[in-house]
Parts: sequence; structure tokens; C-alpha cells
Amino acid sequence: MTVKDVFELRKQGKIEEAYEAIRPMYAVHQGKYTTLCMFWTASDILKKRIQEGRIQEAENIFKALLRLQPNIDDKDGKAQTAMMHNALRLSDELPAFRMLDFVESLPVEALTDADWQTGMSQDGKHQLPSTAQRLLTRAFHEIQEQMYGDYMTRTAPSSHDVVLSSALKVMPLLQEAMRRNPRDKHNQRYMAVVYTIMGEREKAADIYRQLLARHHDSYLYAELADLTDAPGPKAALLCRAIMNQRQEKFRMGYRLALARLLVGHDNQRAAHELQKCIATRQALGHPVTRELQQLSSQLQGVTPATDDQQHDFYQRMAAKYPT
Repeated sequence: MTVKDVFELRKQGKIEEAYEAIRPMYAVHQGKYTTLCMFWTASDILKKRIQEGRIQEAENIFKALLRLQPNIDDKDGKAQTAMMHNALRLSDELPAFRMLDFVESLPVEALTDADWQTGMSQDGKHQLPSTAQRLLTRAFHEIQEQMYGDYMTRTAPSSHDVVLSSALKVMPLLQEAMRRNPRDKHNQRYMAVVYTIMGEREKAADIYRQLLARHHDSYLYAELADLTDAPGPKAALLCRAIMNQRQEKFRMGYRLALARLLVGHDNQRAAHELQKCIATRQALGHPVTRELQQLSSQLQGVTPATDDQQHDFYQRMAAKYPT
């Protein structure tokens, strides 16, 4: 059997047969076409293993493809694009997958216009981010988890040095994203996150204020609140974050931050936020954290504000301290 025959098997959809045929050939000869065939058949198998739920095998194949990729004649960039898609697939299925490590080794200058091109959903109703933009988004999700920890899983924040190292890993990709689409909301937000990490708090805050003039996403209010020291404006931003987030499970972090701010100043309203946090965690089957228990002890005997009272408070705070 020749490499041409293996490619024909692949063309016919005989993925397993093509993979098994090329492996012994590649073991004894790593020529241009043998290597190319090995890459594409292995990439096919990776996707198939993910579909089959054999994630560990898929991860091992992905690591092998990373070692193989530098030996491929990839003038059209298709192999690199395939690896970007493979990284996104694994990120979907493997919680431990580190997009930051993949992005760090990504040759940003070699990405094609197609890698940055938006697409459409299958029903043709929704615009989808480009492949490169999706990589950037996943990387920044990891950075923010390092910055703030994960409230749901009680993962502690990482050290500043770790977060700074992560920001440096993603900067080349972010700079290219900003060059191509400087007014994109997400790209601007990521720049604000980087400024925050670098200690340029006022530059970050300026970006958030500009974004909030056009957008009202809850996370934008919350992230600006993190950069705000004055208690009144900080509370107002958290109130806006709560009002602009419809899903209660995503309000928990905002509610906890507001409860911390209100304890000792307005205990009834602090108790309301704390009560909501605890109820949501219990409804989701998560244990009550030590911090929530400690705050509950501090507020023992306090009657929480009602929903109507708290909503009125949100509105008054937002009116008193406009963004």
C-alpha cells in the first residue's frame, strides 16, 4: 500500500483503516507525504475519539500531533487551522486542558485571514466568532479563573506572578486581535483585564467606562467594581451587575461581593444578598462555603430585606452613582 492509497481510504471515509495503514509506514519513513498523511489521518482519529468519548486517547493524539506539526509543509496554514480546531474540541471535553499553553506556542504571525473570519451558525441566524477569537476567549476565561478563583468549585486565586505570566502568554494573540478589530467589545475587555494585571488600574477603568456607555453586560459592571475603591460607587456597580444578570447562579459572586461591602453598614441588605447566595448554592447541590458560614454568623438574628426593598435599593444606588 502507498501513501496515495491511504489518502484514498481517508477520502472514502475509512478513517480507522487509513490510520492503521499509515502508522507502520510512518514508523520507518518520515518523508514529506508520509508525514502529511500521518498528520491528517491522526487528526481524523482525534475527532473520532472525542465523538466516542475516548478523551484520554484524543489528548494523547493531540500531543503527538503537536510534536509532528513542525515537520509538516504547511504553506497554506491548513494544518495549523486544524490544530486550532482540535484544541477547541479538547477544551470543550477536557476540564484540565490548558488553552493558555496552546496559545503560547501559537505562531500568531502565521494565522490566515480565514482563521480570523467570523462564520454563521447552521441555521444561518447567528454570527459565530472566528476560530482565533474563540481561542482568545478560552484563554482569557482561564486567566480570569486564575485572578478570581472559581466561586462554584472553591478554587483559590493564583499568585500575581502566575497571572502575569499567563497574560504575557496571550498578549501576541490579543495584540493581533486588536489590530484586526480594535472596537470589538471582547477585545477591549481583554485589554482592560491585562491593564488590571499590569497594575494600570485607571487605564483599565477607562476602558470599562467606555464599554458601559454602549453595553450593559453584568460582568462589565462587576469588573469595574473590582477596580473601584469608593464604597458607594462600588456598591452601585454591583447592584447594576445583579440587575443585568438574569441567571441567579451567575449572580452569586456579585451578591457575595455586595454582602461583604454592606456588612456592618446595612446588615439587612447584606443578609438579603447572603440569603440568596446560600439558597442558590444549595439549589445547585453545592456546599455552603466557610466564608458564607462566617458571614451568616455575623448576621445572625438580622431580618433580611425583602426582594422589593432590595430591588428599590438597587435602583436608588444606580441613580445616585451613574456610571
